[in-house]
Amino acid sequence: MCQALPIDTNEAVLSSAGRRHVEAFLRDELLESLPVDYDRASLLAARSATYVIHQDVSYTYTAPVRDLHQRLVIMPRNHHVDQRRLAQRFSVRGTDPSITRRRTDRFGNSVLDISAPIVSSRIDFVARAVVMRNRQVSSSDAWRPDRPTSTRLTAADAALCDAAHDLRIGSDIAEAADVVSDFVRRSFRYRHDVTSVRTTAAEAWQLRQGVCQDMAHVMIAICSTLGIAARYVSGHLIGDGASHAWVEVLDHGRREVVAVDPTHNRRTDLRYITTATGRDYLDVAPTTGFYTSDGGRGHLIVRKSIRVAEIN
Repeated sequence: MCQALPIDTNEAVLSSAGRRHVEAFLRDELLESLPVDYDRASLLAARSATYVIHQDVSYTYTAPVRDLHQRLVIMPRNHHVDQRRLAQRFSVRGTDPSITRRRTDRFGNSVLDISAPIVSSRIDFVARAVVMRNRQVSSSDAWRPDRPTSTRLTAADAALCDAAHDLRIGSDIAEAADVVSDFVRRSFRYRHDVTSVRTTAAEAWQLRQGVCQDMAHVMIAICSTLGIAARYVSGHLIGDGASHAWVEVLDHGRREVVAVDPTHNRRTDLRYITTATGRDYLDVAPTTGFYTSDGGRGHLIVRKSIRVAEIN
């Protein structure tokens, strides 16, 4: 049982020959021919790079489930600053029939909505994408917030407000983002299993411990307090197995977006691939959904492989 959407290619930037070349990267067998490792120095010095992303998201259930509704934000957005999605392919296995709908959310992210009447024991979501980043492309972006906004996860409490106002921040937004990133990284101990995806910035700041999403939330909270527009970014760091999170700030003066990774305290480079952006983690959670069952419980399995196909 398999339901697949047609291959979607970006015809605006690809010729016929280019489409055939890119679509070949979507095949599983071709991925195995690409090297697992990449030349880090070459990638950091490159003008552009093309990446092949293979992701399998699977749920297994201890009993049949009914009326499954799943939301996936795992496909890179069509266009993001200097990044373009060249092609994508998506399929669902393990249930028949199912309904899959592609849409773009209010943040410009690519969202897949899947519904299935019944899943007996397992369902697999198979996502394939080819993405190119070109550093010579202008970093302008359609993101134009009127003012910094906060959510439950990124709201600053008194302690965060005090920390923000103690920082020496000038008028240069890009430099200010670097200062905040450095402050957050020096203040935090990177540690798993002390926070969850629902831990707020204020709670993480009190602990001074957490993972990438916590540091991103804290940085956004501090930026918002200082009047700097900042947003949450979900994506991939090449060579890092799990999904990653970082922050983008809007530099109104230069009319550009500045991406900063507080977990590693650095500006992002060609090792980073953006999947989605939002106000916080919950806006861009890779997997969310619900189902009906008489006692059945689900277990999530995620497999991911990213290869650098071309460096120029």
